Amino acid sequence: MTDSITDLLKAAGSDCGPAEFHGQIVAHAALADRRQKKLPQQTVADWLALTTVSEDLMQVTAELHQAAVESLEEFSDFDLTLLLPDDDAPMDERFSELTCWCSGFLHGLGLAQHAEGLLAQPDIREMLEDLAAIARSLAPVPDSEDNESDFMEILEYIRVVVLTIAIDAEPSPSRPA
Repeated sequence: MTDSITDLLKAAGSDCGPAEFHGQIVAHAALADRRQKKLPQQTVADWLALTTVSEDLMQVTAELHQAAVESLEEFSDFDLTLLLPDDDAPMDERFSELTCWCSGFLHGLGLAQHAEGLLAQPDIREMLEDLAAIARSLAPVPDSEDNESDFMEILEYIRVVVLTIAIDAEPSPSRPA
């Protein structure tokens, strides 16, 4: 799937890669009102610094957004899957794309105007600083069992951060939307 998304993003004239784009989509899903299922085309165009977005790219975006929203719902199994290279890809490539995913997620959170209060919470801010550190990682990561294990732990931590943000962003009866 990442190859087809890469092709659509390149055809649109965007420099954004599929992992970074997916991070933005998941950030929107984590902060979005769960009743608002549709991702506005202008939002996608703004993310990608484009004037228009093709119908094919919007279709894929809508599918990815819907899957993210569903995986973050209260009674889901939290089966969020980050759009990254397959497990058989070299570790360095997988980790590099994970850094891009974190960058996209942080960028997507930063664009959400209604998220300032949530993002100012000390525990959330600390988690986002962790994601920022991951996003800044540039060192090569060789293939090894230890690195594979570390990668899986980092991936699980990122999923917990996303879930925590989604839960805290969800309006409760005592907290206005």
